[in-house]
Amino acid sequence: MEYLSLKEIHKFNDDLQTFFAELLTTNTLVNRPNAAQWRFFRSCFARLQGSSPTDPEFDSISKARAAQLKFEIENKLRWFYLCPGKPMKYAPVLIHRSKLDLYGVAQDENYPNLAGYCLLIRDIAGDSELFSAANAVNLKSYLERVVAESIDAEFRAYAALPNIIQEELVKWFYPQSPAMKEIMILLQRHKARGRVINNPLNPSTKRLLRIKIHRIGREECVVHTTEYWYLRWWDIHQQAWDYPYRETNNQTYILKKHDGAWKVFQNLRPSPRTSAPLRQLNPPKHKSKIK
Repeated sequence: MEYLSLKEIHKFNDDLQTFFAELLTTNTLVNRPNAAQWRFFRSCFARLQGSSPTDPEFDSISKARAAQLKFEIENKLRWFYLCPGKPMKYAPVLIHRSKLDLYGVAQDENYPNLAGYCLLIRDIAGDSELFSAANAVNLKSYLERVVAESIDAEFRAYAALPNIIQEELVKWFYPQSPAMKEIMILLQRHKARGRVINNPLNPSTKRLLRIKIHRIGREECVVHTTEYWYLRWWDIHQQAWDYPYRETNNQTYILKKHDGAWKVFQNLRPSPRTSAPLRQLNPPKHKSKIK
Protein backbone atom coordinates (compact mmCIF):
# COMPACT_ATOMS: atom_id res chain seq x y z
CA MET A 1 0.00 0.00 0.00
CA GLU A 2 1.62 3.25 -1.11
CA TYR A 3 0.81 6.75 0.11
CA LEU A 4 1.96 10.21 -0.98
CA SER A 5 5.50 11.03 0.03
CA LEU A 6 6.28 14.25 1.88
CA LYS A 7 7.66 15.69 -1.35
CA GLU A 8 4.40 14.85 -3.16
CA ILE A 9 2.33 16.28 -0.32
CA HIS A 10 4.17 19.59 -0.60
CA LYS A 11 3.82 19.49 -4.38
CA PHE A 12 0.03 18.99 -4.21
CA ASN A 13 -0.41 21.25 -1.20
CA ASP A 14 -2.97 23.59 -2.76
CA ASP A 15 -5.06 20.72 -4.09
CA LEU A 16 -4.91 18.95 -0.72
CA GLN A 17 -6.02 22.09 1.09
CA THR A 18 -9.05 22.33 -1.18
CA PHE A 19 -9.83 18.65 -0.65
CA PHE A 20 -9.64 18.87 3.16
CA ALA A 21 -11.69 22.06 3.23
CA GLU A 22 -14.45 20.27 1.30
CA LEU A 23 -14.12 17.07 3.32
CA LEU A 24 -14.43 18.84 6.67
CA THR A 25 -17.54 20.71 5.55
CA THR A 26 -19.31 17.55 4.36
CA ASN A 27 -22.38 17.19 6.56
CA THR A 28 -22.56 13.40 6.20
CA LEU A 29 -19.09 13.17 7.75
CA VAL A 30 -18.71 16.20 10.01
CA ASN A 31 -21.85 17.25 11.84
CA ARG A 32 -19.98 19.19 14.55
CA PRO A 33 -16.95 20.90 12.93
CA ASN A 34 -15.64 22.22 16.23
CA ALA A 35 -15.70 18.85 17.98
CA ALA A 36 -12.36 17.74 19.45
CA GLN A 37 -11.78 14.94 16.96
CA TRP A 38 -12.08 17.29 13.99
CA ARG A 39 -9.88 19.91 15.61
CA PHE A 40 -7.33 17.13 16.08
CA PHE A 41 -7.76 16.03 12.45
CA ARG A 42 -7.21 19.59 11.19
CA SER A 43 -4.14 19.92 13.42
CA CYS A 44 -2.75 16.66 12.01
CA PHE A 45 -3.13 18.05 8.50
CA ALA A 46 -1.49 21.32 9.51
CA ARG A 47 1.41 19.37 11.05
CA LEU A 48 1.72 17.33 7.85
CA GLN A 49 1.91 20.54 5.79
CA GLY A 50 4.57 21.91 8.07
CA SER A 51 2.48 24.97 8.91
CA SER A 52 2.07 24.05 12.58
CA PRO A 53 5.38 23.11 14.23
CA THR A 54 3.75 23.45 17.66
CA ASP A 55 0.20 22.85 18.82
CA PRO A 56 -0.66 23.98 22.37
CA GLU A 57 -3.91 22.01 22.41
CA PHE A 58 -2.73 18.56 21.29
CA ASP A 59 1.07 18.31 21.61
CA SER A 60 0.96 17.31 25.26
CA ILE A 61 -2.26 15.28 25.46
CA SER A 62 -2.12 11.80 26.98
CA LYS A 63 -1.69 8.64 24.92
CA ALA A 64 -5.18 7.52 25.91
CA ARG A 65 -6.73 10.81 24.78
CA ALA A 66 -4.88 10.76 21.46
CA ALA A 67 -5.93 7.15 20.85
CA GLN A 68 -9.56 8.03 21.60
CA LEU A 69 -9.56 10.96 19.14
CA LYS A 70 -7.94 8.79 16.47
CA PHE A 71 -10.53 6.06 17.09
CA GLU A 72 -13.42 8.53 16.70
CA ILE A 73 -11.99 9.90 13.43
CA GLU A 74 -11.33 6.39 12.09
CA ASN A 75 -14.90 5.29 12.82
CA LYS A 76 -16.35 8.34 11.09
CA LEU A 77 -14.12 7.95 8.05
CA ARG A 78 -14.82 4.23 7.78
CA TRP A 79 -18.56 4.87 7.73
CA PHE A 80 -18.12 7.75 5.27
CA TYR A 81 -16.05 5.67 2.82
CA LEU A 82 -18.75 2.99 2.73
CA CYS A 83 -21.54 5.45 1.99
CA PRO A 84 -22.59 6.13 -1.63
CA GLY A 85 -21.54 9.47 -3.06
CA LYS A 86 -19.30 11.20 -5.54
CA PRO A 87 -15.82 9.73 -6.12
CA MET A 88 -13.06 10.94 -3.82
CA LYS A 89 -9.67 12.09 -5.06
CA TYR A 90 -7.78 11.34 -1.84
CA ALA A 91 -8.16 8.90 1.04
CA PRO A 92 -6.63 10.12 4.34
CA VAL A 93 -5.92 7.74 7.21
CA LEU A 94 -4.49 8.27 10.70
CA ILE A 95 -2.02 5.67 11.94
CA HIS A 96 0.37 5.48 14.86
CA ARG A 97 3.94 6.33 13.94
CA SER A 98 5.12 2.90 15.17
CA LYS A 99 3.20 1.31 12.28
CA LEU A 100 4.57 3.45 9.46
CA ASP A 101 6.52 0.54 7.97
CA LEU A 102 3.28 -1.40 7.47
CA TYR A 103 2.16 1.35 5.11
CA GLY A 104 5.39 1.54 3.15
CA VAL A 105 6.72 4.62 4.98
CA ALA A 106 10.17 4.34 6.57
CA GLN A 107 10.21 5.50 10.19
CA ASP A 108 13.60 7.15 9.76
CA GLU A 109 12.19 9.74 7.36
CA ASN A 110 10.98 11.94 10.25
CA TYR A 111 7.41 11.79 9.04
CA PRO A 112 5.41 14.52 10.84
CA ASN A 113 3.23 13.35 13.72
CA LEU A 114 0.93 14.89 16.26
CA ALA A 115 0.66 13.21 19.66
CA GLY A 116 2.19 10.09 18.08
CA TYR A 117 -0.20 9.87 15.09
CA CYS A 118 0.64 10.44 11.44
CA LEU A 119 -1.73 11.48 8.68
CA LEU A 120 -1.16 9.48 5.49
CA ILE A 121 -2.82 10.38 2.20
CA ARG A 122 -3.35 8.24 -0.86
CA ASP A 123 -4.21 9.64 -4.27
CA ILE A 124 -7.08 7.40 -5.41
CA ALA A 125 -8.31 9.43 -8.38
CA GLY A 126 -9.09 6.96 -11.14
CA ASP A 127 -8.18 4.05 -8.86
CA SER A 128 -10.70 1.23 -8.71
CA GLU A 129 -9.62 0.24 -5.20
CA LEU A 130 -10.18 2.50 -2.23
CA PHE A 131 -7.35 2.17 0.27
CA SER A 132 -9.21 3.64 3.19
CA ALA A 133 -8.57 3.02 6.86
CA ALA A 134 -11.25 0.34 6.82
CA ASN A 135 -9.76 -1.33 3.77
CA ALA A 136 -6.28 -1.22 5.28
CA VAL A 137 -7.54 -3.25 8.23
CA ASN A 138 -9.41 -5.60 5.90
CA LEU A 139 -6.34 -6.05 3.71
CA LYS A 140 -4.18 -7.03 6.68
CA SER A 141 -6.78 -9.58 7.76
CA TYR A 142 -7.03 -10.87 4.19
CA LEU A 143 -3.25 -11.29 3.88
CA GLU A 144 -3.19 -13.19 7.16
CA ARG A 145 -5.91 -15.47 5.82
CA VAL A 146 -4.01 -16.10 2.56
CA VAL A 147 -0.93 -17.22 4.48
CA ALA A 148 -2.95 -19.36 6.91
CA GLU A 149 -4.84 -20.99 4.02
CA SER A 150 -1.59 -21.63 2.14
CA ILE A 151 -0.20 -23.44 5.20
CA ASP A 152 -3.34 -25.59 5.39
CA ALA A 153 -3.22 -26.28 1.65
CA GLU A 154 0.42 -27.36 1.83
CA PHE A 155 -0.27 -29.72 4.73
CA ARG A 156 -3.29 -31.24 2.96
CA ALA A 157 -1.17 -31.75 -0.17
CA TYR A 158 1.26 -33.85 1.88
CA ALA A 159 -1.64 -35.70 3.49
CA ALA A 160 -3.05 -36.59 0.04
CA LEU A 161 0.08 -38.54 -0.98
CA PRO A 162 0.65 -40.80 -2.84
CA ASN A 163 -1.84 -38.77 -4.91
CA ILE A 164 -0.55 -35.38 -6.00
CA ILE A 165 -3.43 -32.90 -5.93
CA GLN A 166 -2.78 -29.30 -6.97
CA GLU A 167 -6.31 -27.89 -7.05
CA GLU A 168 -6.19 -26.41 -3.56
CA LEU A 169 -2.59 -25.25 -3.85
CA VAL A 170 -3.33 -23.08 -6.88
CA LYS A 171 -5.95 -21.17 -4.89
CA TRP A 172 -3.31 -19.74 -2.56
CA PHE A 173 0.04 -20.04 -4.38
CA TYR A 174 1.20 -17.92 -7.33
CA PRO A 175 1.41 -20.14 -10.45
CA GLN A 176 4.93 -21.31 -11.35
CA SER A 177 6.31 -19.40 -8.38
CA PRO A 178 9.32 -20.52 -6.32
CA ALA A 179 6.95 -21.49 -3.47
CA MET A 180 4.74 -23.61 -5.74
CA LYS A 181 7.70 -25.29 -7.42
CA GLU A 182 9.30 -26.12 -4.07
CA ILE A 183 6.15 -27.86 -2.84
CA MET A 184 5.74 -29.80 -6.09
CA ILE A 185 9.36 -31.01 -5.90
CA LEU A 186 8.79 -32.19 -2.32
CA LEU A 187 5.56 -33.97 -3.29
CA GLN A 188 7.26 -35.74 -6.21
CA ARG A 189 10.20 -36.74 -4.02
CA HIS A 190 8.04 -38.15 -1.22
CA LYS A 191 5.86 -40.00 -3.71
CA ALA A 192 8.90 -41.57 -5.38
CA ARG A 193 10.13 -42.80 -2.01
CA GLY A 194 6.73 -44.12 -0.99
CA ARG A 195 6.25 -41.77 1.94
CA VAL A 196 2.85 -40.83 3.35
CA ILE A 197 1.45 -39.23 6.49
CA ASN A 198 -2.11 -40.57 6.14
CA ASN A 199 -1.52 -44.07 7.53
CA PRO A 200 -3.56 -45.12 10.61
CA LEU A 201 -2.61 -43.37 13.87
CA ASN A 202 -0.24 -40.98 12.10
CA PRO A 203 0.41 -38.05 14.50
CA SER A 204 1.44 -35.51 11.82
CA THR A 205 0.19 -31.98 12.43
CA LYS A 206 1.06 -28.30 12.04
CA ARG A 207 0.27 -25.09 13.88
CA LEU A 208 0.47 -21.42 12.99
CA LEU A 209 1.76 -19.94 16.25
CA ARG A 210 2.26 -16.31 15.24
CA ILE A 211 1.63 -14.14 12.21
CA LYS A 212 2.57 -10.51 11.56
CA ILE A 213 2.21 -8.31 8.50
CA HIS A 214 5.68 -6.85 7.97
CA ARG A 215 5.15 -4.74 4.86
CA ILE A 216 2.34 -3.90 2.44
CA GLY A 217 3.22 -2.58 -1.00
CA ARG A 218 1.53 -2.05 -4.32
CA GLU A 219 3.30 -5.01 -5.95
CA GLU A 220 4.48 -7.09 -3.01
CA CYS A 221 3.59 -7.85 0.60
CA VAL A 222 5.73 -9.48 3.27
CA VAL A 223 4.36 -11.59 6.12
CA HIS A 224 6.33 -13.12 8.99
CA THR A 225 5.16 -16.25 10.83
CA THR A 226 6.23 -18.64 13.53
CA GLU A 227 5.13 -22.19 12.74
CA TYR A 228 5.28 -25.68 14.22
CA TRP A 229 5.38 -28.62 11.81
CA TYR A 230 5.43 -32.31 12.71
CA LEU A 231 5.43 -34.68 9.72
CA ARG A 232 5.84 -38.34 10.71
CA TRP A 233 6.56 -40.02 7.40
CA TRP A 234 5.58 -43.66 6.82
CA ASP A 235 7.28 -45.85 4.22
CA ILE A 236 4.55 -47.78 2.39
CA HIS A 237 7.12 -50.12 0.80
CA GLN A 238 8.86 -51.11 4.02
CA GLN A 239 5.68 -50.74 6.11
CA ALA A 240 7.70 -48.89 8.70
CA TRP A 241 8.30 -45.36 9.98
CA ASP A 242 10.76 -43.51 7.80
CA TYR A 243 11.79 -40.29 9.53
CA PRO A 244 10.17 -37.50 11.55
CA TYR A 245 10.28 -33.85 10.52
CA ARG A 246 9.67 -31.80 13.65
CA GLU A 247 10.47 -28.08 13.49
CA THR A 248 9.41 -24.81 15.10
CA ASN A 249 10.80 -21.93 13.07
CA ASN A 250 10.27 -18.42 11.76
CA GLN A 251 9.23 -18.11 8.12
CA THR A 252 8.84 -15.22 5.69
CA TYR A 253 6.14 -15.17 3.02
CA ILE A 254 6.39 -12.97 -0.07
CA LEU A 255 2.95 -12.34 -1.58
CA LYS A 256 2.19 -10.99 -5.05
CA LYS A 257 -1.01 -10.33 -6.96
CA HIS A 258 -2.30 -12.78 -9.56
CA ASP A 259 -5.56 -12.04 -11.39
CA GLY A 260 -6.46 -9.48 -8.73
CA ALA A 261 -5.86 -11.78 -5.74
CA TRP A 262 -2.88 -11.90 -3.40
CA LYS A 263 -1.06 -15.25 -3.45
CA VAL A 264 2.08 -16.71 -1.92
CA PHE A 265 4.98 -16.21 -4.33
CA GLN A 266 7.88 -17.29 -2.15
CA ASN A 267 8.31 -18.92 1.25
CA LEU A 268 11.66 -18.30 2.93
CA ARG A 269 12.33 -20.74 5.75
CA PRO A 270 15.48 -22.03 7.44
CA SER A 271 16.94 -25.48 6.86
CA PRO A 272 15.81 -28.16 9.34
CA ARG A 273 17.74 -28.06 12.60
CA THR A 274 16.46 -31.22 14.29
CA SER A 275 15.69 -33.40 11.25
CA ALA A 276 17.85 -34.95 8.56
CA PRO A 277 15.36 -35.91 5.83
CA LEU A 278 17.93 -37.03 3.28
CA ARG A 279 19.92 -39.29 5.60
CA GLN A 280 18.98 -42.90 6.15
CA LEU A 281 17.96 -43.97 9.61
CA ASN A 282 19.88 -47.22 9.31
CA PRO A 283 22.74 -46.77 6.82
CA PRO A 284 24.14 -49.99 5.35
CA LYS A 285 27.21 -51.42 7.05
CA HIS A 286 30.28 -51.97 4.89
CA LYS A 287 32.52 -54.88 5.73
CA SER A 288 36.19 -54.05 5.85
CA LYS A 289 38.42 -55.92 3.48
CA ILE A 290 40.83 -58.46 5.00
CA LYS A 291 44.23 -58.21 3.49
